[in-house]
Amino acid sequence: MRKQAVTLDDRVKQVSGTLIIKEARVEDSGKYLCVVNNSVGGESVETVLTVTAPLAANIEPTTQTVDFGRPAVFTCNFEGNPIKMISWLKDGKSLSHEDSVLRIESVKKEDKGMYQCFIRNDQENAQASAELKLGGRFEPPQIRQAFKEETLQPGPSVFLKCIALGNPTPEITWELDGKKLSNSDRLQVGQYVTVNGDVVSHLNISSIHTNDGGLYKCIASSKVGSVEHAAKLNVFGLPFIRPMEKKAIVAGETLIVTCPVAGYPIETIVWERDGRVLPINRKQKVFPNGTLIIENVERLSDQATYTCVARNAQGYSARGTLEVQVMVPPEIVPFTFGDKPRSEGQSATVTCAVDGDKPVGVQWMLNDKEIRGDMNVTVIPLGDAG
Repeated sequence: MRKQAVTLDDRVKQVSGTLIIKEARVEDSGKYLCVVNNSVGGESVETVLTVTAPLAANIEPTTQTVDFGRPAVFTCNFEGNPIKMISWLKDGKSLSHEDSVLRIESVKKEDKGMYQCFIRNDQENAQASAELKLGGRFEPPQIRQAFKEETLQPGPSVFLKCIALGNPTPEITWELDGKKLSNSDRLQVGQYVTVNGDVVSHLNISSIHTNDGGLYKCIASSKVGSVEHAAKLNVFGLPFIRPMEKKAIVAGETLIVTCPVAGYPIETIVWERDGRVLPINRKQKVFPNGTLIIENVERLSDQATYTCVARNAQGYSARGTLEVQVMVPPEIVPFTFGDKPRSEGQSATVTCAVDGDKPVGVQWMLNDKEIRGDMNVTVIPLGDAG
């Protein structure tokens, strides 16, 4: 920071080697340097002045109504000194934001609520609150009519129907055991909107097979929310397990997977690993419907191939495998520009090294804002982040 001489006036006076500041203000805070020179040299000493003032805060605007998809901005205005920390809460929960301006680029349903700005120092704190309301006449989707659980023999065609309403008009999608369905030779998905604004969606399965059985779900969604309905379609026949795609999960998270079983009736569904029936530790939970839960997954102990086994009362069984890959989240190796201050115009270089599984995206920020090409800063990728 460039040094500048203290301006002397009626309030700020210098008497010999003493600097007198009357009625100190917050703006008087800073580092002061006393410099003494004579014919053979000079000496200097530095001291820091902190002028304290009570903390106060307010948010502008105190309330705002914003339509979905539009931006919203809250500005935390504050006064007092010193200020060591700014933080934001929404509905009592902490937000990872420490800037005085909180900007929401595209307002969603979950953004509505009360926002609080806190400012703190070692002695006190102050806070202000504001409310974000949603504009327009919007109604989250609702399912008005849906299909029920059915048990049937193979052969006939099956028609499942969901009727939903909402504003804006929701779109309905279909899933079987968590996998999205689309049109095929025997399966047709369609929807239309009635004159009343209801969305009617149907799923038609021609000549149903045993392997078509499972948990069917219709999901009505719009930009203001989503709602779903699920029911089982049981088709008589031998056990069958649909192929399961490889599942990648971040270390520390909870794995939840349900075995995609068809066939009816099914007597037992179990999960195995390395020939051993789960659970084999406290982190694992297995439920009769074929759901496997592993809490706080770790690469060393939980990355493996898991096998689901479904059996009927006659002893017939089907097996399906699931490969679980545990990803290690990125971790930044601490970096520093060094303790030595730079003069204006000098160049400075720092390297960001990241440990963790690829792909990794690296973004540089300066004072909480993304570094752009016009900021006299160059970012050079050194290694393979992909």
